[in-house]
Amino acid sequence: MKRHTHVLAAAICATALALTAGACSASDDALAAGTGGAGSSGVSPADDGPAADGGTLRIGLDRPFPRLDPAETALTSEPMMVLANALYDPLMVNGDNGTVQPYLAKAFTPNTDATAWTLQLRADVKFSDGKPLDAQAVIDHVTRLAKPESKCSCATDAAAIAAMKADAPDTVVFTLKSPNSAFPSAFTRSLGYVSEAPGPDGTAIGSGPYTLARSQTGVSAELTRNPAYWGDKGHADKLDYRVLPDTDSRYQSLRSGDTDVIWAESPAQFKQAGADGLRVAAGPGSTSTVLVNTKAAPFDDVRVRQAMQYAIDRDAVEKVVYLGQGRTADSPIGSHSAYRTTATGSGYPAHDPAKAKQLLAEAGNPQISFEYLVDSRPEGQQRATVLQQMLGEAGIKMTIKPVDNATLGSAMMQRSFQVMDFVTSMYGDTDTAISSLFTSKSPMNFTGYANPAVDQAVARGRAALDPAERAAAYNDAATRIVADAPTLLLTENTVGLLASPKVGGLSDLSKRTVISVSPAHLWLKK
Repeated sequence: MKRHTHVLAAAICATALALTAGACSASDDALAAGTGGAGSSGVSPADDGPAADGGTLRIGLDRPFPRLDPAETALTSEPMMVLANALYDPLMVNGDNGTVQPYLAKAFTPNTDATAWTLQLRADVKFSDGKPLDAQAVIDHVTRLAKPESKCSCATDAAAIAAMKADAPDTVVFTLKSPNSAFPSAFTRSLGYVSEAPGPDGTAIGSGPYTLARSQTGVSAELTRNPAYWGDKGHADKLDYRVLPDTDSRYQSLRSGDTDVIWAESPAQFKQAGADGLRVAAGPGSTSTVLVNTKAAPFDDVRVRQAMQYAIDRDAVEKVVYLGQGRTADSPIGSHSAYRTTATGSGYPAHDPAKAKQLLAEAGNPQISFEYLVDSRPEGQQRATVLQQMLGEAGIKMTIKPVDNATLGSAMMQRSFQVMDFVTSMYGDTDTAISSLFTSKSPMNFTGYANPAVDQAVARGRAALDPAERAAAYNDAATRIVADAPTLLLTENTVGLLASPKVGGLSDLSKRTVISVSPAHLWLKK
């Protein structure tokens, strides 16, 4: 589920702040290392000395990959982008505060009502097998991922396209079924990772800075530098990826020198990293929430859902679970979103157990009980325990039910749950989050929530090319969503990369709401 963030050195132009990509042009520096800062522990790339080529960069992943194909949801999840970015280049990339900018796309411009978009590609880009990455290649890629057999979570975005036409070898015109002023945002992950159809080994060929040498599905992958890469060559000769699902084991592999870079989400590890001499490149790329099945009693009563809002002390959740390294969430429009206004989030209920009890009594359910589905990660278990205590003080009995990720995902997609833990990067892109999670007909509306006024507000926002109009529409929708409480917002969390001090090229990701780094721009210091 959504997104891809490379490091952008060039300034994002003004209209891109509203997620309109048409006024920005692509830059060869778009994926280059940024300027350091808090997100990189205050160490700027300039402090690293000159970039060094050569060697093998060893990277620890937090989950297995069933196949190397942009259609694969696991590969395009936020923690796995450090692998996907090596094999595939995106048409669009994410910048600070939820912005987007062209990369393989030279420009992406709408017509006057956002019902058609014209994509202009860079010239002379080739796949790693030498075939041209042209307009027809883009059309073939989107067509393949739109098919049900691809099992791509991007199929929802692809289904919004009525027609595609190659106007020239480097130009694609997309005609949409309805206006969408944020259409380019759909091309920062799966749809944007233009690839050829997979061969017998299941690997889809891309245009990225590295190519696959060998892999053991779900265990490891070895990549070598793409000698024919169209852009700046990767610094490391090889990339060695290892799947290390256990959080503590992955961290210890970095401390011991068995890996050079790892994905991290643990607040304790981010806090410990400095003392261990490790480097940090991280940002607010994750949001912790609670999904409530609005179709199942007693949660079909808005008063019960609102009672749960009042029962939860979000500040305490942040301090206990995230050790003061994140911030509370108060709206589907995140704290770094360009659509945020001074009023955004002001209506989120403050902690008030007495009010929670009052609402439950009004609903005729002074004491309710339910199962809470959560995965086995330490942060999830700790978060669930804190919520259990808070809800209990309001007379709500919550039974924690740990399940594996596959079971959790299945329950979510089939809506076979009462209440469940949901941590996602989707809120890093307001357009994606608000339209996918809260409109009544979206396949990703996991809670079954339906409010015609929200549907209408989101539709107005998606049709508005004017940033102020879009922000107003989205804030209207967000206010209604908070009041209806289909999802309980908890915290915005720090996630990202931890690295050995010998790794250079790490960037300041402190304003990145979607964390994704190209390993081509990392190097091993001599």
